Amino acid sequence: MTAPGTGPLVHIGYHKTASTLLQNALFARRDLGFERLENDRYHIKLDFVKQGAFDDLPPNRVESYRRRSREAQERGHTLVVSHERLSGYPASGGFDAKLIADRVKNCLPDARILVFVREQRSMIFSFYLQYISDGGSLSFRRLTTPLQWTLHRQPEFDFRSFAYAQCIAYYRQLFGADNVLVLPYEALRSEPQRIAREIAQFCGQDPSRIPHDIFGAPTNEGMPILMQALRRPLNALFNRNQLSPQAPIRFPPFDRYYRKLRPLFALGRLIDGPLRRRLERRIEQAVGDRYAESNQQLQRMTRYDLRRLGYSLPNPAAPLAEPASCGSAAASAKRARPSFHARGSQIA
Repeated sequence: MTAPGTGPLVHIGYHKTASTLLQNALFARRDLGFERLENDRYHIKLDFVKQGAFDDLPPNRVESYRRRSREAQERGHTLVVSHERLSGYPASGGFDAKLIADRVKNCLPDARILVFVREQRSMIFSFYLQYISDGGSLSFRRLTTPLQWTLHRQPEFDFRSFAYAQCIAYYRQLFGADNVLVLPYEALRSEPQRIAREIAQFCGQDPSRIPHDIFGAPTNEGMPILMQALRRPLNALFNRNQLSPQAPIRFPPFDRYYRKLRPLFALGRLIDGPLRRRLERRIEQAVGDRYAESNQQLQRMTRYDLRRLGYSLPNPAAPLAEPASCGSAAASAKRARPSFHARGSQIA
């Protein structure tokens, strides 16, 4: 007889922290004690994201998740509900992250929560390029500078969505601090087997079964920066979507055809360096130390040394600050700037 498994694991992202890799290489591995729902990404968005503001999951959908969790547990497995959209969407400021957390709690009250975070400058760099791949057409300055800042008629990009501590604190409040595991993306890149084993142990699975090459070699190299820079104005013309609603032409296959042009940009790598550095400077100017106090709270929620991993924290000689809101400007103490972790091959 197989030993009983654990309750479900809900992995909420964040975006750009190798969620797809985790889903395919770890959470789909029944031989390692994990199970995913069939067509789960579609159903997770439908059930937890696309509900109306005052709507709850239909009772039959709640029972479906709970039944599948019980069945997995009887097999000695852990049901994994994984989608980075559960932490909100950065281009809309993560406006619905709390609402989604409440839905997760109502549906799976005994869940364990897995959160991956990433150093904010690197995160914003990677997300902005993903925003263009998703169909966005705004420059970085325009995306991050709200129009009519005294109004809030629709959600917009908000730097506070990358101050992770507030969202994590809410999940800890809902599920208990011991049931929320916070891991840095940087550690996943440098110590992938250790991270996979930590997740397995958190879920009550046998960490010794995790192979040393669980994630294989990193292969997801980002698009050339020049290719993304040229794509942005093309999105505004030929790719009408939620991120570029004013584009005069709606051509659904645009993304597929544009990606086929990638070999043409091979020589453009020589231009990528200056374009990359320009975007990094703009991010540095916009971010500064705004996340230092939030990261100080985040440090208390993870066993990893965030300062060593490049996260901005207050000067260690300064007294510990009281918990502050996620969006607050950071302490005035200056520190050496971390290098961007967005170069070369990456699991992103």
